[in-house]
Amino acid sequence: MAKRKSWVWDYAKREGDRAFCDLCDDKSNNEYSCVGGTTGSLIRHLQNFHGIKPSEDSIRKRSQLGSNHPYNDTQEVIRSGSSEHENNTTSINQDDDTNLVNNANTSSSRLENNEESKSRKRRRISKKCGSNSDRECNYEKTEQIHQALAILIAMNQLPLSFCSSPGFCQFMAVVEPNYKICRDQAMKKRLHALKSNVEDKIKNELQNVKNVVCTTDGWSSIAQNSYISLTAHIIDNQWSPKSFTLATQEMTERHTAVNLAENLTCIFENWEINDNENMDVTCAAHSLQLAINVAIKQEIFSDIIKQCSAVVGHFKHSNVAKQSLFNKQEQLGLLHQSLVQCCKTRWNSVYLMLDRLLKNRSPVSNVLADRTVTSFYIAQKLEITESQWIKIENLISLLKPLYVVTNLFCSENHSPASMVIPLLSKLLDCHFKHKAADDQYITDFKNTIIFEIKERFKFERNETSSVSVRQIASFLDPRYKDLEFEPNFMRDKIRMAVEDLLERFDEQEINLEQIPPVQSDLEYLYGNTITADDNLTNQLQIYIAEPPLRFDQNPYEWWKLRENKYSTLAVLAKQYLAIPATSVSSERCFSTAGNIVTSKRSCLLTKNVNMLTFLFQNKKLLV
Repeated sequence: MAKRKSWVWDYAKREGDRAFCDLCDDKSNNEYSCVGGTTGSLIRHLQNFHGIKPSEDSIRKRSQLGSNHPYNDTQEVIRSGSSEHENNTTSINQDDDTNLVNNANTSSSRLENNEESKSRKRRRISKKCGSNSDRECNYEKTEQIHQALAILIAMNQLPLSFCSSPGFCQFMAVVEPNYKICRDQAMKKRLHALKSNVEDKIKNELQNVKNVVCTTDGWSSIAQNSYISLTAHIIDNQWSPKSFTLATQEMTERHTAVNLAENLTCIFENWEINDNENMDVTCAAHSLQLAINVAIKQEIFSDIIKQCSAVVGHFKHSNVAKQSLFNKQEQLGLLHQSLVQCCKTRWNSVYLMLDRLLKNRSPVSNVLADRTVTSFYIAQKLEITESQWIKIENLISLLKPLYVVTNLFCSENHSPASMVIPLLSKLLDCHFKHKAADDQYITDFKNTIIFEIKERFKFERNETSSVSVRQIASFLDPRYKDLEFEPNFMRDKIRMAVEDLLERFDEQEINLEQIPPVQSDLEYLYGNTITADDNLTNQLQIYIAEPPLRFDQNPYEWWKLRENKYSTLAVLAKQYLAIPATSVSSERCFSTAGNIVTSKRSCLLTKNVNMLTFLFQNKKLLV
């Protein structure tokens, strides 16, 4: 049988028959007996003074190894601890008797030999007495400060060295003069303990639901380390959508499909997630931005964007021009606003640049016309003509609805995949219809957007078209269940697909305990004559007959109130409405990681990057 390794050695180190806690700083009062590898004293110390308990994983692994191990650490140490306590008590009493018979030399010698153990006892006795001194920083208060400091580092993306930095030491010298600074390694142990605690909370959340949806993305740090992130999305029993960052893991291999699958499978196994469903959905925001990029590649638009970018770059690189712009804005009664530069990797940055430039057209033109600020050569090079301003205004009106839709897809609140097709259909019908007064470049832009969206989101459907995940999700969303954006033949196919999915559900998988067993007298007399198939059909027909929910209402609240009414359909809705419209939640992990792996912290180990990113992304679970 494999030898078990206790979880306490994650927070302590062993030297022969002695052990020292890594979380404690005072080594003279930090010695514990571990004769034969026993860990009982360390377990009591970690639980009572640091509040650290074994994680569920470690308990499960120890139980799997079996209970017939030749050693029972805890019980043996408890027994030895009890006998040690009796011996110490006897020793103290003997010392007192010796003092009474004036045998001072023997007493002094015995007290010196037990100095370390008695110093720890004195500390505990003084603690129990409860000193009320405002300037005293006892053991419990020190530990509270250490724990709060670990949470501060995790939530504020601070470096580990912050706990021993000169500024923090000076701060604590004022707040708590007797506080002993925590070592970096001890703080790292506390952060690992926090991570284990958060992991247990997330695993409990995942185990309480039937379906877990995951999104992923890739990123390279400033140190040229490649990472892959994974975010889990669920709808809990209260119909509240939640998301948790599971990993920001280094990926040394090339980002091929096979390597990505292997890394994701490894993460799934660590989190005990079974990949028994295969529903791949592309990121709606990425697909939409690709369509926009194709549309703005027209020469007339690319020239305007290049010219506007040069103007913004001039004000970004010239302090004199920037200050003069602020002065002109103040003279015209406008807010102080810096110009925005576009970036190819930033969504909607072209729209934001043009919109900010148009709003500041007058102050920008005045600064470029002022020869004390801008030379004639530069002004001539950066001049934007009247016809170009008109094209800028038209391009803004074309990009604005796309900007709004992108923001809706990427909302901080959960934006389900059910809203993708309805919103894009409304976008094309209301904002990209052709008008007789449209110039040719506007018509070309609209045609390109319409073609790209229909092609990338598979809007062109016929009798042989299959039903997509987004279409099923839209039907299960009470806001879009009427499927007004679909042709008639496709509506029937979607409803039939949902009916087929309902029939596949095994009755044992449905949580019948949540359904109150209410029976009328007639139902009792007729007995169970209504078959399960009839119940499923009735649920579906009644759901279709329900009036649709307003587009600005919460679909999860709607389902929460009607879960018992549509018991089987609700299980399917909870599965499909958990699918997010985009993978932005995973991409936001890398904004966090970018704030952690800065130029001054580029040598961080990848496992520490994962730990700090994990804690910050799941910071709502820290408190």
